Amino acid sequence: MTRKKVDTLVIGGGQAGLAISEHLGRRGLSHLVVERKRIAERWRSERWDSLVANGPAWHDRFPNMTFATVDPDGFAPRAAIVEYFEAYAKQISCPIECGVEVASLHKQPDGSGFVAETSAGTIEAKQVVVATGPFQKPVIPPLVPAQAGITQIHSCTYRNPEQLPEGGVLVIGAGSSGAQIAEELMRSGRKVWLSVGPHDRPPRKYRGKDFVWWLGVLGMWNAEVSSPSTEHVTISVSGARGGHTVDFRK
Repeated sequence: MTRKKVDTLVIGGGQAGLAISEHLGRRGLSHLVVERKRIAERWRSERWDSLVANGPAWHDRFPNMTFATVDPDGFAPRAAIVEYFEAYAKQISCPIECGVEVASLHKQPDGSGFVAETSAGTIEAKQVVVATGPFQKPVIPPLVPAQAGITQIHSCTYRNPEQLPEGGVLVIGAGSSGAQIAEELMRSGRKVWLSVGPHDRPPRKYRGKDFVWWLGVLGMWNAEVSSPSTEHVTISVSGARGGHTVDFRK
């Protein structure tokens, strides 16, 4: 197994890892990005077929690259997002190694940096940025006994309505994923129940502007969290079918 030494190791080749690589590269700082599978892997293999971004293309992008195949006011589909990330990695000359999974990370005994044990060998780094995202392991609460014979899947393994056995479907969670999946199932002819938790439901547009534009001019993107214990309340919006307001009464 090989042993490498780098100044900064970035773990994860999704949007966060690529953004960090751009900032480091712009400053001429040596770094290496490692990705367990492929660039934007979660968008490739852990999302449903019809997924689209929930923000318009002019907003849900990096500052110095637009979507080549999506109208600025449109909502990018999953495949276009994957292509966009790949193109962006090339544009910034991201030093990325795919197929490298990090198994462990610990500090050097003398405090001089970190040691990452990976599937491709050991990497020593002065600094490490973990850019793997906050929701890495799907959780299904043990509410339904296995012997009940009810199919249970997480949104990361849902692909399309044909994947599920016949019958009604309970969708738990009314965030962007839950809203899009519940609506898709209803439009396929299924009877659907949606379990709703704390959430905000902004209008898709107001006075001709998408709600994310209003969040920007109102300074909401820069709002500070009042405390680490503040509950995260999801926003239920949909970019599906051209983008529309989520209305649970429908």
